[in-house]
Amino acid sequence: MRKFGQLFFGQRRLNRMGGFGKDASGVAAIEFAMIVPLMLMMFVGAVEFSQAITVDRRVSQVASATADLVARSKTLTTTDMNGITQVVEQLVKPYDHTLLKMSVMNVAASPSDATDTKICWAYAHNGGAGSYSKNDSYSLPTGVVEAGDSVIVTEVKYAYEPLIFNHFITSTKNLEETFYLKPRLSSYVEYDGNGCT
Repeated sequence: MRKFGQLFFGQRRLNRMGGFGKDASGVAAIEFAMIVPLMLMMFVGAVEFSQAITVDRRVSQVASATADLVARSKTLTTTDMNGITQVVEQLVKPYDHTLLKMSVMNVAASPSDATDTKICWAYAHNGGAGSYSKNDSYSLPTGVVEAGDSVIVTEVKYAYEPLIFNHFITSTKNLEETFYLKPRLSSYVEYDGNGCT
């Protein structure tokens, strides 16, 4: 076999090819080329994941701040609620506030049964997080409200669109939060003349 290689390639070429397996001068460049795509994907994934967590925290802040502002009042008007939603839009910035949908309602329990709960009034921002209207039944977690009491409920949905992977992930992910808070100054909050009586 060696004689065939010597005839076909020549001794000099054969010596050069034998040293090819021992040459390690390009190993670092090859390793770099293999690792860079993986490292780049990990970096972009970390940025995307941290962005999603940040937006999810903003959704939680919006739900709690809205419920808090509503629970501090005895009476509210549509103008008051529009002012509260302007504050909420500032909380969402720098993210797109038009993707935020919010429903605010006062839910009251029957005087005789804490599990029999109905909506006293409902306010929807950007179409609302759900379709609610006065006297609709609304299911609350156990222990949130006692018989005869009411609670302010804020439901928030944000249609999160990936920042970097939006060309690969075309669907949106709904980030959702529901927050419950009892009215502070009265047993219920009146909205545009609608109470919980």
